Amino acid sequence: MEKSPLLKVHHIEVSYRHRQQQKTILQDVSFELYPGEMVAMTGKSGAGKSIVSQAIVGLLDKELSVTNGQILFEGKNIVHFNEKQFEKLRRDHIALMLQHSLNSLDPIRLVKKQMLETVRHRKLGSNRKVEHFLLHLLNEVGFNEPDQIFQSYPFELSGGMRQRVLLAMMLSLQPRVLIADEPTTALDAVNRDKVLELLKKMKNNLGMTILLISHDEGSLKKYADRVVHIEVGGVIL
Repeated sequence: MEKSPLLKVHHIEVSYRHRQQQKTILQDVSFELYPGEMVAMTGKSGAGKSIVSQAIVGLLDKELSVTNGQILFEGKNIVHFNEKQFEKLRRDHIALMLQHSLNSLDPIRLVKKQMLETVRHRKLGSNRKVEHFLLHLLNEVGFNEPDQIFQSYPFELSGGMRQRVLLAMMLSLQPRVLIADEPTTALDAVNRDKVLELLKKMKNNLGMTILLISHDEGSLKKYADRVVHIEVGGVIL
């Protein structure tokens, strides 16, 4: 029996509207994500890769909207979800690791407090059980001394370490799909490869479905199962 796509973007069009004027900025974007695979979406800066990811999870700027096509998650069209439905989708099913997300960590709040806040809506048991779960995730993303990271402030950590903390936070949501938008931006080559290896490990060990967005196609080919390319205007080749 042929596998069905977990996520399908089908001929979507995204338009910018200001006052009485409307301009199409992406058109005819189509691709599929199957369960347990890692797909890399590449293209030049400004091609619209981040807009696609934001459209999937309902985080488009207010001037932007999907004006044509479908986005199907488990066969259900989610294009016209309201904010409450999108919040549930992001909380329970699709996690988006935003571009420049290193800045999303509060530099003077303990990693522990920020990780606990991420999972506060989930029913994971006692405080001790939740902390054990989060420490396990920090270990999974490559920290040999997770307790030390847990009790650290982000300003004390390197860029690569903060990126791994963010990955652990995304994993704590236990998403069906992880969308990582330029997760290696601002990292050196060594830390870039570490993060990509970790994503591949998450895919292999947890069966997670991953959409990896980057302008750097060369570094992704050995990690992704497939590569799709988006041109300016939005055609996937």
